Amino acid sequence: MNSFSTLLLACMLAASPAGAAAAEDAAAKVPADSDKAVESDNILGRYVQASGSRVVRGLTMAAMFAGSLPKMGKSATVNARRLITREGSVNYEITGRHGDSTVWKEIILRYINGEMERAGKDNPKVAVTPENYKFKYKGERERDGRIAHVFEVNPRKKRQGLFKGEIWIDGETALTVYETGRFVKSPSVFLKKVHFSREYAILDGVAVPKTLQTSIETRFWGLAQLDIQFSDFHWDDPLFALN
Repeated sequence: MNSFSTLLLACMLAASPAGAAAAEDAAAKVPADSDKAVESDNILGRYVQASGSRVVRGLTMAAMFAGSLPKMGKSATVNARRLITREGSVNYEITGRHGDSTVWKEIILRYINGEMERAGKDNPKVAVTPENYKFKYKGERERDGRIAHVFEVNPRKKRQGLFKGEIWIDGETALTVYETGRFVKSPSVFLKKVHFSREYAILDGVAVPKTLQTSIETRFWGLAQLDIQFSDFHWDDPLFALN
């Protein structure tokens, strides 16, 4: 089950900076004489800059986990406080736990421990940037009363941690507000397909996780699900919100 937490953590990795050449390469895939190409180029350029320069630090939030193994009729919920320190590490304080112990230990706790171990260790090979993905502009959508630009993303390589799906980029801040897709490669023969969707909230100029929903088809347990909701955000010091 270590591979379970590895896949979920790939969803939680912050985007890392990408070079200008990579952004130009992605935009070049669209005909240069189209308005769509110009708009796509501008949006991607802003997105690359924003995702590489805005990092969450010194933030605490409430986290509510709901895990389940539907085929086995097992489920559990956990309430916790999640702290992102000024140094970028992540700590959890469990405040309540109910339900099945297997779901708690094998799904929720493994995810929590895995995130704490991996926090602060940037992995540019799985970042959602033009270096790792081909972007195809799909147009505008409205989300929470704001305009978002939707891109279809396809990995340049079939690498563990990369996914095929969509990202939604906020028109005002150029930060990601929504991601959804399927991982293109499983790190384990025990896992088959992994689907996820993740929402972000824009808080003081940075994107913070709002919800994460993951559905995994396992070979032994059938479907495994993990939903996480974040709320009640508090800055330790707002000056540490931006890198």
